[in-house]
Amino acid sequence: MNDLIFASTSPRRKELLLQISKRFKFRSPDFQEKKIYDMSSLEISKFNSENKAMSISKILRNDFIFGADTVININNETIEKPINDDDAMKILLKLRNSFHEVITNISVVKNEKLIFSEKKISLVKTTNISADKIKEYIDTGYYKDKAGGYGIQNKKFDFIKCFYGCYENILGLPTCLIKSFLMEHGFIDKITFSKCLKV
Repeated sequence: MNDLIFASTSPRRKELLLQISKRFKFRSPDFQEKKIYDMSSLEISKFNSENKAMSISKILRNDFIFGADTVININNETIEKPINDDDAMKILLKLRNSFHEVITNISVVKNEKLIFSEKKISLVKTTNISADKIKEYIDTGYYKDKAGGYGIQNKKFDFIKCFYGCYENILGLPTCLIKSFLMEHGFIDKITFSKCLKV
């Protein structure tokens, strides 16, 4: 029986995926996310998600390897995870009091061949939060490993004014895309989709 392998060790993604299927196993990809300046945000998200999955498929060829990558797009600029406190401050100041897109691409690879690739796009409006409040938030370290440096689930950081589209996409994992693949390939029979809009 082919295993379902997710190319991530993120606790948040693990929790969401195991609610869908206990068959998921998790493995850190042998691939570093890359910001490629001649690619759009959509292309970068797709490139990274595919290559995360492909790096594991080279070893576990017969399994279904899932990769995901989330990026932020603001005014045609791609923003990924902050590399340190200063970078987080720069990113959050740029994102505050504005609209931006959250883009996640899900890829599935088997036998080193791409068999599935879909994206979700959500629109987020941020508050005009003060730099002092952002600094307090950064000092907690919560920004680490999050595209754009924030988590919509963090109610202690008043950063999100409203959003349009898939909530789970903004969390970093639109499970509706994964459920569609699993149902199509007979891994699950009944699915409950998250409340989201396909953009």
